[in-house]
Amino acid sequence: MKNKILSIISLITIFVPITMLFVWKPADPNATTIAIGYCIFIAISFFYSLFLFAKMRLRDTFTKVGLGVNALYLVAVLGLVVIPRFL
Repeated sequence: MKNKILSIISLITIFVPITMLFVWKPADPNATTIAIGYCIFIAISFFYSLFLFAKMRLRDTFTKVGLGVNALYLVAVLGLVVIPRFL
């Protein structure tokens, strides 16, 4: 039961970054700050899912989906928003 709850938390974290579409506006002076905040949440969610997958050996569908989607989010936010802003 504990493992199922942990893997469901991993799955729920993939829906939080979708709210970035409603909050983030490119013309806002704080747009980079908002994107970095979401990126930090995504990174924490990714490492949580990776911890469940690698260390705790939870190989169920919820954990796999959470790990994959959070990895895609992390690459997308870093590649499209954060890194170009610093170049």
